[in-house]
Amino acid sequence: MILARLVGVGALYGFTFMIVKSLFPMPLMLLLLQGEQGGEGNLTVLVLVYMAAGLVGGVVAAPLFGLLLLSRRKGGSISPHSSGARLVLSLGLSLTMGVISALLILLSYAAGVLQPGGVLDPLKLIQSSNFPTGTPFLVAWTIARDLLPAGLAGLFLAPVGGGMLVRLYASDRPRQPRSL
Repeated sequence: MILARLVGVGALYGFTFMIVKSLFPMPLMLLLLQGEQGGEGNLTVLVLVYMAAGLVGGVVAAPLFGLLLLSRRKGGSISPHSSGARLVLSLGLSLTMGVISALLILLSYAAGVLQPGGVLDPLKLIQSSNFPTGTPFLVAWTIARDLLPAGLAGLFLAPVGGGMLVRLYASDRPRQPRSL
């Protein structure tokens, strides 16, 4: 039951992230303005991979984040009516989703699903690093560029998805009496 709700919330977050993400590194804009072929290869494949990475990132991140919440709910208390808690948990889920999506994009370029060498190719940037300390920073930047659209998706969905995450985190705790 909890897993089904988490997958549903993950699909909602993933869908929202998919829409926001397809506009940020602009594969959808490239497809609309340049047609099917461009400097990035087949733009239809590019858009579909970016969108699928967002959706799969949400569906995978929600159960992982829910498992983390269930394992950490032993101590402390949280008010289920707290808007701050909804925002923090929603952003936590969405940033987890952004990291997973970025790793999926890196894997799709490494596996050859997406044409290497384009402007959006993070591996080209990482491989052309001249300094040994630059490579870890470029990998971190590659992952971080998915965190902005993921954070926006989490911000948009905090009232809806954050409430479910707060209820999951606060469930099975003894009720504390409210003082007036």
